[in-house]
Amino acid sequence: MNISIVSTVRKASALLVFAIAFASLLNGQQLTVTGARNQPRPPEIVELPLAEARKHIADLEQKIAENAATHEQLPTQIYSSPEDSGHDLLLIAVALPPDGKLVIDFVNKDSSKPQETQVFGREAPERKDDFAWENKYVAYRVYGPALEATGEITSGIDVWSKRVPNFVINSFYKHDAEGARTHNPALSYHKDDGVGLDSYLVGPTRGCGGTAIVSANKLWVSKNYTHLKQISDGPIRFQFDLTYAPWNADGVEVTETKRITLDAGSHLNKIESTFTFTGATTIQAAGGLAIHPGADFAALADGHILSVWDTPQDPTADRIATGIVEAPNQQANVTQLDHQGLLTFPVHSGETITYYAGSGWSKADMPTQQAWNTYLQEQLFELNHPLQIQWKR
Repeated sequence: MNISIVSTVRKASALLVFAIAFASLLNGQQLTVTGARNQPRPPEIVELPLAEARKHIADLEQKIAENAATHEQLPTQIYSSPEDSGHDLLLIAVALPPDGKLVIDFVNKDSSKPQETQVFGREAPERKDDFAWENKYVAYRVYGPALEATGEITSGIDVWSKRVPNFVINSFYKHDAEGARTHNPALSYHKDDGVGLDSYLVGPTRGCGGTAIVSANKLWVSKNYTHLKQISDGPIRFQFDLTYAPWNADGVEVTETKRITLDAGSHLNKIESTFTFTGATTIQAAGGLAIHPGADFAALADGHILSVWDTPQDPTADRIATGIVEAPNQQANVTQLDHQGLLTFPVHSGETITYYAGSGWSKADMPTQQAWNTYLQEQLFELNHPLQIQWKR
């Protein structure tokens, strides 16, 4: 072959390789996530507007997020807003390293490595319309209309304690039903089988983050939820709405819709309750924590945090921790009433209160009251100092 032709072919090949590499560089972008201080942060979810993410990530559905330094895959989820408001999001679960900075690459997806689901929840018709939800650290449940028909009435939030990492909802209900069928109390989910147990007494209280109206030095509460709408089932965000029938709150008829969101890695539910009512200009809505006999209650961070180091029904279960963290831009007051700690919010009809409520267990990853209080304080810091993100090539 003529030398000049060979040279031309080689130049053309080099240009083609350069063009492909340059196109890849244009399409490949990194996301830098930075905390407000140079130290690790507990796991949390980065929310990126989906439309904006698509501008930076070509073929987004065919990509995965990974830690640029370690190449570890980061869990993601495309979240669709139930209101068709255009607030769709790309969610990425992150945990900042010691220097407080994480760089994320977006690389082609390997279909042979499916993403692990880290949240779960379902109705339990085998247990009278319970609705239970969990991540690998915590589990909760609320009670539905079938249970109300038996006379067990509460709109409080129940807590299940478990060791990590596991899902327990299906196994708890299965073993409990088998125990009832065979008259074997050892199978009850009220017994610790080495995985965890239900030893939290919610009863008529607000439990771990339930709502109430405060008036005339009394709590006015709804009955069990009447309607459930599941919005997101993971893999890293679980979200649903509960609607409650109207109830009388000291002469004011109140209706509530509550949205609960639990993310992977978090002990806390985000609770957004919207109240509509007639007969008053404003009411005092509250999110509360039960304070059982022998429990230690504290208001921390100038009243932005409520913490209970609580006593379980089974003394061998040691301690159950519960807490509420006020959301940014909310203005709540602290009060105690009827053996419950409360954050109270003045609201007009149609307004929403927002706070975070959750639990820990001394036999899992919250061994001491100080560990739990520190966790709550870190969550408050995170809420008030959100992660900063920056796209770069």
